[in-house]
Amino acid sequence: MPAPDAGLPLTAPAGLPPATGDPLADAAALCNALTLARLPWRLGAAGPAALDCWSCMALLQRHLFGRKVVLVTLSEEAARLDIADAFASFTPALAQWRARAPGEAPVHGDGVLMSHKQAPHHCGVWLGLDRGVVAHMAEHGGFSADSVQALRLAGYTDLRFFEWIERSHENQI
Repeated sequence: MPAPDAGLPLTAPAGLPPATGDPLADAAALCNALTLARLPWRLGAAGPAALDCWSCMALLQRHLFGRKVVLVTLSEEAARLDIADAFASFTPALAQWRARAPGEAPVHGDGVLMSHKQAPHHCGVWLGLDRGVVAHMAEHGGFSADSVQALRLAGYTDLRFFEWIERSHENQI
């Protein structure tokens, strides 16, 4: 089962661009740097040589928005059901976010849970680039920033958006 901050702390890969204060330019530069870094996805990884989707989301939130997202950690041996359970029920992480209502437009920096067949098992960050993309770390493709249409074509039938609401938590990274 998931545990806050279990294992290694989140460690950013080397060479990430410094923030300039321009939210969209900073997001574009970070996405470009992560794409060029070609880091592999590995369940339970929290950088600097590999990331999973949750640690990538936490890295994006920290680097772009100064947010300290509670780290959901799973071992490399975790089953898909464990991942879905972790995403659906990890209370410390969920307390930091408010689910946007159906039809409510996502905002730059929102968290995104993505599902196949209604089971959440993947996450990313909504960025206001190119009319909106989800930046995420995919198991078979590494880091990418994809439109909602591209994600749906890839089989993500349910995307849910979450607004950041909590600024403090005892188990932050």
